[in-house]
Amino acid sequence: MSERPIMSAASHQRLTAMGIEVWVPQSERNAEAEPRVRLASGDGDWVLVQRQAWGREHPALIADITATIGPERCRFGQWASGEDAGVGVSELSERGIQHVLAFGMTPLGPRTDERVLVAAELSELALSAAARRELWLALKARLR
Repeated sequence: MSERPIMSAASHQRLTAMGIEVWVPQSERNAEAEPRVRLASGDGDWVLVQRQAWGREHPALIADITATIGPERCRFGQWASGEDAGVGVSELSERGIQHVLAFGMTPLGPRTDERVLVAAELSELALSAAARRELWLALKARLR
């Protein structure tokens, strides 16, 4: 009996982003570490998160997104790379966070969480009207 090769998280995320459903045995799903978010200061019920640290890229786009949600409702975060850093996704509600807007690929893998809205990376949103339209429609549905 040969062992099945383990797919990397990045490969799994790329396939999921293309709409390809990847079946993962329950034992592997339970063994995965929970994704974590390093939170910046703030107390909004939405956290905008991405892999890289927040810089000064695309200020007008970020201003439009936060204005749509409500600036007082937004805080920022970054996906943590370690299992000990940040706050686990399942613990975010304890910090008052009810919604996660993730830009680009997420470390969530096959997990689905109704609180997490995945959008294109900021650089793609800045260039693509279709990506922005998709984000605005998704936000409209969540902000009702």
